[in-house]
Amino acid sequence: MRQHPNNKSTIYRAWDVASLLPDTATWQITQDDPSGDQPSPVTGISNPTWSYTLTGLTNYVPYNIILNARIGSTPVLTGTVTVMPTDLRVYLPLVLGE
Repeated sequence: MRQHPNNKSTIYRAWDVASLLPDTATWQITQDDPSGDQPSPVTGISNPTWSYTLTGLTNYVPYNIILNARIGSTPVLTGTVTVMPTDLRVYLPLVLGE
């Protein structure tokens, strides 16, 4: 997450797709209020885009981010994650499994 003026931050959302989608598929990202710089939902993100940055979000407010793969107006894949932007840098050490 990156810091923006006025206590605003961004959320960088990346995803992997285990299914093969047609070239005509698009992505839609929906976020909870309060809204950020982009209107919600963000629609028409072309396939094979697999990342997107939501900007202008309020720090320390949890957001439910819903990602949909769509063919026409029909959602075919859906995923939801709850995230909270912060102005603190977080360091997560790499933990190796056995």
